[in-house]
Amino acid sequence: MTPHRTRPARPLVALASLATATVLAGCAQLPTSSAPADTGREPLVVQPAQAGRVVAAATAVLDAGADPATADPAALAARVSGPELSLRTAAHTIAAAGATPADTGGADDLEAITSILPRAEDFPRWFATVTAPGADQAPSLVVLRTSDARSPYTVWATPTLLPGASLPTLAAPADGVAGVAPDEDTNLPATPADLAAQYGDVLTNGTTSAYAGEFAPDAYRSGVESATAAEVASLQAAGGTFTQERSVLPDGVLAVRTRDGGALVVAAYSWSTTSAGPAGGRAGKLEPALAALAGTDEALRATVTRQEVVVFSVPPGAGGGQVQAQVVAAESGPVQVTTG
Repeated sequence: MTPHRTRPARPLVALASLATATVLAGCAQLPTSSAPADTGREPLVVQPAQAGRVVAAATAVLDAGADPATADPAALAARVSGPELSLRTAAHTIAAAGATPADTGGADDLEAITSILPRAEDFPRWFATVTAPGADQAPSLVVLRTSDARSPYTVWATPTLLPGASLPTLAAPADGVAGVAPDEDTNLPATPADLAAQYGDVLTNGTTSAYAGEFAPDAYRSGVESATAAEVASLQAAGGTFTQERSVLPDGVLAVRTRDGGALVVAAYSWSTTSAGPAGGRAGKLEPALAALAGTDEALRATVTRQEVVVFSVPPGAGGGQVQAQVVAAESGPVQVTTG
């Protein structure tokens, strides 16, 4: 199955371009598991065979909407949620206006080759599948969530593995994996929620962040920092300004235990950047994709809201600067543009 893969919008209004297509290119190795894991007594959220059927039903909607220009937003909303729905809805708006949607770095092939099945009794629930490599030769992680027993699972995110990255080793689907609560730090350098917030600070503040040393370098972070630096330089040279802020989405952190006692963490963010020309200056032309979302071709000031999903591999450890988390997959793209 090969739904349309959009390309990431330039993260900033004027010159800079976050080349996610390049960032996400290349092969990634998949983990292997050789022994059963101690998963406790909680049941699997879904059985392996059931997971396959759920994924097929949910991703069929994505296949039907493979062309963003003709995708049915109502149909997408029935089986897609969260960041993935926001990104695909924005892609539909952009394509319907005749512009080319940005590559989000999401899955370009939805054929599942293995599943990550947490054990849990309560709702909400989630699980994930690892896809076969698509045209970009990289597997993706398709995250599905449900709020209650009566609601179907929906596709919540599809981040693609970064160049050379691999997922940490997890238990086999039939064994299941133990969930990690967002506020749990047992044998981890920080809680999943704190790790997500700290990485967000690193993306926003770069090497000046107090948490820069807590994360190993990664291609997504490098792309964001390069694009941001180029935009800042361009605007400052013209007498303009650039500001940004980033926050973790509500209920935007998911985590499970890895074979070595660490964690696999999925985190979603809202990232807002505002580029403004000099006071009294002339309005600048927006890039076509951003203009489609803004509903105007020109602006002196534009705020672009993007949603990002990143996946961390977190080794076990009690913190103290000895353990570095590693981002292994990412997806991002613009979802809203306001001008003034």
